[in-house]
Amino acid sequence: MKNDRLFQLLYLLLEQRTMTAPELSRILEVSVRTVYRDAEALSIAGIPVYANRGRGGGISLMPGYTFDKTLLSDEEQNQLLFAIQSLQATDQQVGALLQKLGAAFQKPALNWIEVDFSRWGLHHTDRTRFNLLKNAILNRQVLNLTYSSSSGETTERNIHPLKLIYKDKNWYLQAFCLQADDFRLFKVSRILHLSPAGESFSREYTGEIPPLETKSPPFPMIHLKLRFTESIAFRVYDEFERCSITPQPDGCPLVEVDLPMNNWLTGYLFSFGTQLEVLEPSSLRRLLADYGEEIARHHRNLERFK
Repeated sequence: MKNDRLFQLLYLLLEQRTMTAPELSRILEVSVRTVYRDAEALSIAGIPVYANRGRGGGISLMPGYTFDKTLLSDEEQNQLLFAIQSLQATDQQVGALLQKLGAAFQKPALNWIEVDFSRWGLHHTDRTRFNLLKNAILNRQVLNLTYSSSSGETTERNIHPLKLIYKDKNWYLQAFCLQADDFRLFKVSRILHLSPAGESFSREYTGEIPPLETKSPPFPMIHLKLRFTESIAFRVYDEFERCSITPQPDGCPLVEVDLPMNNWLTGYLFSFGTQLEVLEPSSLRRLLADYGEEIARHHRNLERFK
């Protein structure tokens, strides 16, 4: 992301020659301090960028400097165009930049990728939330959120948003939680309310943010042997790794996989209804049978009181 921003900064300076830091800050959607840091990074890389502070000052390129596109091979030019085009998948407004780069490289626009991360019927809601989170991360704004955890608890907290992560069909927000005084990972779809707290934070978290999946799973893992009907095979291939699936002669996929033994697992397996047979372990098969009978009794009782 930073490399894309540096290239965009360079192109803006090539086009305008001199721009003020606030102007660049607004276009690039970063702080003025970040603009100066990026200008310094370009200078260290050998590009003659310099800054004049004060009235009439700004960030400029040395007169006569031009970007030599031959510094990039044909393959590198394509990779750069494709990388920037893929940013549109996260709602980044890069159309004008793509057009300018395509002209500079003398390459036609290639509409090679289209990704929509929003959920069906919730495009406006997801887009608004994504933009709010993106701006809060870039501008280092404290956020107030109301969150529903997997344990069923709803809490309100203030956070320092640090990074958006897309993993396994879901968006997550990595943040420093002020209430917990520690880093937390929030599933974006479970955020019930989100708003700026009206203040910014200055703490630098570089080097502190823990990598994902450093902790052992909170629940024991069990080995499952599952047989699905042929009619649900499309979902099996969507949700399980190909190496764990063995197609049977009758077309029914057989899956062997390790999954956490918790309430999520029973609910997940129930979502396949009668199109799933739990072969192993037998204890889980009995647990699902008992749970199914409990659900049936619950709804029969509800019908009785209507």
